Formats: sequence, structure tokens, C-alpha cells
Amino acid sequence: MAISKPRLARVPGSHHVVVAGAKGGAGKTTAAAMLALCFAELREEIVSVLDATTQLGTLRRRLVSLEEPSTRPFRELCARALDGDVLPEWSALAPYVDVVNGLRVLRSLSSPADQDCLTPAEYAAGVALLRHAGDIVVSDVGTRTNGPVAVASLESASTLVLATEFAYDALELTIEMVSALAGQPLSYRPDPDDWSAVGDGRFAPLVAGSVVVVAPGRQRCGATDRRDVNLTAMTEWLRVVCGGGVVMVNHDDHLDLGDRIVLAELQLDTAVAYLRAAALIAARFPLTEVNE
Repeated sequence: MAISKPRLARVPGSHHVVVAGAKGGAGKTTAAAMLALCFAELREEIVSVLDATTQLGTLRRRLVSLEEPSTRPFRELCARALDGDVLPEWSALAPYVDVVNGLRVLRSLSSPADQDCLTPAEYAAGVALLRHAGDIVVSDVGTRTNGPVAVASLESASTLVLATEFAYDALELTIEMVSALAGQPLSYRPDPDDWSAVGDGRFAPLVAGSVVVVAPGRQRCGATDRRDVNLTAMTEWLRVVCGGGVVMVNHDDHLDLGDRIVLAELQLDTAVAYLRAAALIAARFPLTEVNE
């Protein structure tokens, strides 16, 4: 796996990994948290993960103990960054950051009243600040991939990660989103979402290098459903269109709890799957030229 820093020389500068998903509850926040933990643990670099949703997100809950005092919201940091009121130094960023296993975690909003207050310009300024201060930034941008803040995230992304699950509705919505981002929108529904904000083809190169993380679908009892053949075909479509690779994640009781992720509680195959996804992303980081 080309994930660890000693095995992967990079050009100077930070990388912005954007994790998006077309359906809520399909493992997007889990994927963002797990990938960020993998990078922080193995690359020995400054890694940040932020909740860039324009609604109250759950990223901090998945990573930080509820006993920890609350930090200032990322939205406030973004506003200050846009005003040039904060330096890209971790001593200045400390009020906004929880540190977990070396990972810097930034939470979303402070209350429901702040929903939809984050602007694209603020978000771009906040991410630029974190990229200046560190090496890798992972953004959990929610399901509104055609929204203004999500568009801003895609415009600054180095790598796109698509989180979905092995279920019809999730895969259909993911294919709709991917095809729109590739500039060739298609839909399984008579009333598809409006993808005009992202469907002009400018994100086609991002899609071509994207990594797909497929969480397990809803558990079924009895014999294997014959529709699994069609689900596999949909997954293979994503494998062809999204050139960064597809990683299948098995069911894990610990992740199903929806509570704080404790790496020691994960099943081995779950940890390996997310490590593989992180390695696929790291393999797309630009390489430095080696002078012999």
C-alpha cells in the first residue's frame, strides 16, 4: 500500500480530499472520518478533517468524546479567514480544533439557527487556511453535491471520494450524481435532481480519478436476493467510470452504532478496507522528481 509517507514522496503543498454522497445514511461521514484517521496515523503529516455541511453534521460525534468541551464552529473560522483575521498557525486555530490520534477535527455549526449560513467564499477561505497550515484536508460536504458550498469544495478538490452503499436507492442516486459530474447526466427517475450547477463537464477529470467507497447495504434475511446481480453491475459501472478504484466495506457492528469510532473496536477486514481506500487516494498524490 502506497499510503505511508516514507513510501510516497510528494510535491510540497497540501491535498484536499472531498468526500461526498448522494444519499444520507450511506456511510459518507464514516468514510470521511476513517480516511482522515488513516492518513493521520500512517503519514506523519498534519491532517485535518472538517464538517463542511451547511446543516448540523455528525462528524465530531463520530471522532470526539462527548465529554470533551465544545470547540468553536468551522463556519466562524471561515468567516474570520475570509476577513483575513486569523493566521494559518495551529496556536491561532486551537479554539476551533479537537485533536484525536493526531487528527485535527473541525465541527460544523453551533446551532440549527446557523443552517445554510456558510457561504462558498467563506468555505473556500477556510479550506485555504487549513491547507496553508497543514498537509492534508478532508472535507465531509454532505449530500447536497449541487449546492453552492459543495460546488466550491469540488472546485478546490485534489481527489473526490464517493461514499455509497450496496443498495438500489443509494447506487442509483450515486450513478446520477457521478454522471452529472462527468457532464453526461442520466437518471433512473422521472423527476431527477437539478444538476445544472455541476453538469457542464468541468468536473469530469475529478470523476475520472475518484475513489468509491461502498458500505454494506441493509441486512436481509434468508437466501441471497437475486437482485444482487444487478447491484454488482451498478457497482461495476462505478468502477469503470470512477478511475480511482472501488472499495467494498463489510458489515461492522461497531460502525453500525453510529457513535464515536474507536479503531481498536473495528473488525480487521473493515480496517483493511478503509486502509485500501486511503492508499488508493494517496497513490494519486503528485510525486516529486527524484534526483539521482
